[in-house]
Amino acid sequence: MMREEFSESEVNLITQGLDLLLAEKQEAHRWADESYRYGGSEIAYTESDFGIPQIIALQGKIDGATVLDEPESKVSA
Repeated sequence: MMREEFSESEVNLITQGLDLLLAEKQEAHRWADESYRYGGSEIAYTESDFGIPQIIALQGKIDGATVLDEPESKVSA
């Protein structure tokens, strides 16, 4: 597997895209949940059906990778 290095601006752009995607998926899940509760739908959807946990996990990986790729601060003695 080849590791690709991303610039800080690319990571920020990816993070913003995931934030928008997550917000849309959460809104869609909320709408589907309300529709089910009030009889508009016969199917109960979970957050997993919308990929919400996967998006959150990916955001965590990106956050972790961003921290690992940053140079360590050096403290003078």
